[in-house]
Amino acid sequence: MVREYDINKDGDTKLSEHFKVKEFQCKDGSNKILLDDDLIEVLESLRQFIGKPITILSGYRTQNYNIKCGGASNSYHCKGMASDIRADVPLTKLAIYSAMMGARGIGIYSDQNFIHVDTREDKIVFKEK
Repeated sequence: MVREYDINKDGDTKLSEHFKVKEFQCKDGSNKILLDDDLIEVLESLRQFIGKPITILSGYRTQNYNIKCGGASNSYHCKGMASDIRADVPLTKLAIYSAMMGARGIGIYSDQNFIHVDTREDKIVFKEK
């Protein structure tokens, strides 16, 4: 289920053992944050599996910010169902582990040293860019 949060009221709310709402705030500084429970479950499971911190580089995005940063027109970030992440684990392994934890959309961005994970409902998509 996708839930709506307000950064001013909910920013320090723990979503799981290792993640708080404020980590997923849009980079444009907006108050509203949409987050999918399944995404948090995937990220927390991944964090526990690798035993290392995960940095959320991009979580929720407003439509305007998504356009500004060149995101896909149907971006799962705008639905609260995606995050771009980095951890002290090789990207390919991080992507494989993410799939093992339930991520369905996975992109490897080797040139920028991060992976994209999302919780789309349709088939699994795995891309390397």
